[in-house]
Amino acid sequence: MTERLFWRDAYVKDFSAKILSIRDSALVLDRTCFFPEGGGQVSDSGSLNGVRVIDVRAEGEEILHLVQDPSSFKEGQEVQGVIDWERRYRIMRLHSAAHVVFFCFREKFDPECTASSGKVDDEKERSDYLFAKELTPEVLKTVEDYANEIIVKGLGVKIWFEDAEAREVNPWTGAAAPVEAGLRRKWKIEGFPEMECGGTHVNDTSEIGRIVLKRGKNPGRGRKRIEVYLA
Repeated sequence: MTERLFWRDAYVKDFSAKILSIRDSALVLDRTCFFPEGGGQVSDSGSLNGVRVIDVRAEGEEILHLVQDPSSFKEGQEVQGVIDWERRYRIMRLHSAAHVVFFCFREKFDPECTASSGKVDDEKERSDYLFAKELTPEVLKTVEDYANEIIVKGLGVKIWFEDAEAREVNPWTGAAAPVEAGLRRKWKIEGFPEMECGGTHVNDTSEIGRIVLKRGKNPGRGRKRIEVYLA
């Protein structure tokens, strides 16, 4: 089992850990602040003992760190890890911005809209929305302006774990996504509903800075791709 330090504190930039096992070029550590790809968020990059980490994946309760050269590592060894903080922080800002934008679309345009197929890296966040009404450039600008109004208020971001009931449909995407009852990680800012999210986020919306919304290439099936950029 790998302790997820990024869930306890998303601002941890470096850490020490022990190698539990080595699988080909991947190291399994007892603890890490490297975020593994999941939930639409790309994995962190960085280094372990100066060796480049090029991918990070979760397998059950373990997190695998794929390194460029595993030859200098052995099981039981203590290692020092460092993430690429500037990249991670941009991802955190964009991920938090995406949640704000989603709720702004619901409040200002379509209360029943859903968003799926989200992906966030250090360049942009993109989600595929399903709207019941026509999305015009004027609507997009209205939502962008409102999201920036919310962001600049400096609202605190609350994250916690909570037992939740089983469900058959994801309430944010509208997709069939059976999930068993159990502990889930929640995200919330003042004035907006809570939602489930396992990603990394800023502590305060003002850290996001100004954002810009753009239309991306639509994926089909009536969905509209919305891209979020840091201005």
